[in-house]
Amino acid sequence: MLGNGRQKIYTDVPEVTEKNVIQVLREAIIAHDVVASECNQLINFVSGIQPLQRVKTYRSDIDIQDIDNVADEITNFKTSFNWGNPITLVQHGDKDGGSESEGKAITELNACYDAEKVRYKTQELANMVEITGICYTYTDVNTEYVDGDSYFKYMVLDPRCAFKVYSSYYPDQRGMMDVSFRKDNKGNRYYTVFTKERRFEVVNANAMQNSNLTWDFGEGNNELNPLGMLPFVEWVRNVNRTGCFERQIDELNALNILASDFANDVDQNTQCVWHANDIEFPTETYEDENGEEQIRVVHPTSNDWIETTTTPEGKTPFVNPLYVKYDYSGMLNNFLSKRAMILQKCNVPSRNDNSGGSTGIAMSDATGWTQAEVEATQQDQLKNDSKLDEVKVALVACKLCKGFDSSSPLAKLKYSDVKPNNS
Repeated sequence: MLGNGRQKIYTDVPEVTEKNVIQVLREAIIAHDVVASECNQLINFVSGIQPLQRVKTYRSDIDIQDIDNVADEITNFKTSFNWGNPITLVQHGDKDGGSESEGKAITELNACYDAEKVRYKTQELANMVEITGICYTYTDVNTEYVDGDSYFKYMVLDPRCAFKVYSSYYPDQRGMMDVSFRKDNKGNRYYTVFTKERRFEVVNANAMQNSNLTWDFGEGNNELNPLGMLPFVEWVRNVNRTGCFERQIDELNALNILASDFANDVDQNTQCVWHANDIEFPTETYEDENGEEQIRVVHPTSNDWIETTTTPEGKTPFVNPLYVKYDYSGMLNNFLSKRAMILQKCNVPSRNDNSGGSTGIAMSDATGWTQAEVEATQQDQLKNDSKLDEVKVALVACKLCKGFDSSSPLAKLKYSDVKPNNS
């Protein structure tokens, strides 16, 4: 259910092997389909698919669907402010400053990431993490290496078609297998399953098939996994695994209703229903389709005059528009304050100029920039852990690449020598 975050997927088997991989996969797919459905809802929501949570009963002929897509505004700010720079790698400062060879190795590792278009892929990753709360990166050996390429391949995987399965058997909840899949135009699913030891190809979670992928580390299905580790790294936005606007969706829906009702009221008063009292309009006779004479009232049209008099009985004829009277300024202020409150709860700073004369820290607190920076710092801790997990896989993949020079400083670099840098 939206608001509770994306659930982690577990298995209680001590080991995933060729004998039980299909059964473990089947059980995991049930949980993953729920996660994928939630991700779809969030992606649709930020894309503007936000149906109003109400049925209009008064003047149902006028029903303006005014969607103020604040979710997209929140997402754009988060991806820019929290992910504006790719995570680069530097020497770990706690290890006597490192050595010159370590510095060269880290420079080469950063160059490999650049060759894999890490800046573009960081924005892909950021967009999915901020919207859905989770995403995955896939690092593997570059088996098609040519001079100037990265030694490893680096990809961002959509969480709707990729997932990790963790262990409920071991206390450390270690990763047990990584799964990605694709669909053909007939609806068949082709799963690629990674364990630390093997790589499997499974069709529709029913049967294994020979692999159509080329890894150069075996033949057909049940290939060896040369990395000796799981190649997917899970990235999360926070420990709750929720999207950046997810817990304000009810308020966002209410804001859309408020904006739509305001627009409806303006249109309803423009296309008003007229209320006439104690007025006798003229009549005319006409022949119906059967040739019989009928009488009908002739109502005035645009620019016609209506003449009324006060009768001796004291009746006062009138013609007025029929409408619901709103406090327009109050309604508009309610809309603006609700919108500002949603942005505040999502730690998106105010964009208006504060003219109160405050400066420095007071101004930063008043406009929300301090809260945005605190959240970004908190998120950096999770991002750095994921980046280090990714570097572990990348260093192994480099050394397995056919084009790798074993005399390179990168051959001796350990992931503990590396520190992520978000600035």
